[in-house]
Amino acid sequence: MAEKIKFTKAVKPKKIIGLASQIEPKTLAELEAMHTGSLMNRRKALLKCPETSTLPELDKALPTGDIRFKDTAAWRKAYQDLKSVLDTREHLPSKKERKAMRQQRVRSRR
Repeated sequence: MAEKIKFTKAVKPKKIIGLASQIEPKTLAELEAMHTGSLMNRRKALLKCPETSTLPELDKALPTGDIRFKDTAAWRKAYQDLKSVLDTREHLPSKKERKAMRQQRVRSRR
C-alpha cells in the first residue's frame, strides 16, 4: 500500500520586534539607472521605515550603512536623492487616475 504524503505549510520566520527592514543606500547614478517603478517601490520602502528605534542608540547605526529609521541623516539623504530623480521622470497615474482615463476613452467612443 502506498504511503500518503502529508504536505505542511512553510513556516515564515518571525520578525524580531523593534528591528526594521534594511534599505541599501544608492548613489545618484544608481538611482538614475533604475526604472521609475523600481524607484516608486524604493520610495514606498523608505516611507515604511519607522520614525525612530525603540532600541538603544547603539542599535540605530548599522556597520553596513543600511538605512532603517527615518530619524537618521542617511534616510533624509536617500529620500532627498530619490525625490530629485523622481522629479525628472514622467508621471505614473494612480489606480484612480487610470480608471478615470479608461472611462473617458469609453465615453468618447460612444
